[in-house]
Amino acid sequence: MLSYNINKHRSGLLQALLLLFVALSFSACKDDDVDQKVKDDAQIQQYFKANNIDTATVVKTNSGLYYQLLREGTGERIYPGDRVSVDYLGTLLNGTKFDSSYDEGKEPIELTVGVTKVVLGWQEGLQLMRVGEKARLFIPSHLGYGTRRDVPAIPPNSPLVFEVEVLEIL
Repeated sequence: MLSYNINKHRSGLLQALLLLFVALSFSACKDDDVDQKVKDDAQIQQYFKANNIDTATVVKTNSGLYYQLLREGTGERIYPGDRVSVDYLGTLLNGTKFDSSYDEGKEPIELTVGVTKVVLGWQEGLQLMRVGEKARLFIPSHLGYGTRRDVPAIPPNSPLVFEVEVLEIL
């Protein structure tokens, strides 16, 4: 009987320690996420200064996405569920191009907003646009590829710059 109570007490203590460990691990992850968002924002702000981008022409959303209108569109606004055709150029903040629909042999991308698997920054940014519009999206890493290491041309935790042009709603 005494050994049962000791084992029961140890089991409860182990469970409490495990729960504490898990909670601390999650809080550390959240701190890392916040730290990375702050780093990304500072890098994007530095990019604006280095490239003489007037911050009055850039809108920051609640998620941390920056949107800069390059050419107004005259067509319909884009909504979740719309299937759109988009031309784009993607670069890192250092100017290194990693993808573009303008490259020889490439076509505009066709995607369904909110459904097709593209980075979250695209999903949000496209919903700020209308047909015919061209914009630059400054995408912090948490709305891009985050810590992923399986995208060869994009290092983990990299903010991205995309010039996107909505060609049409399909």
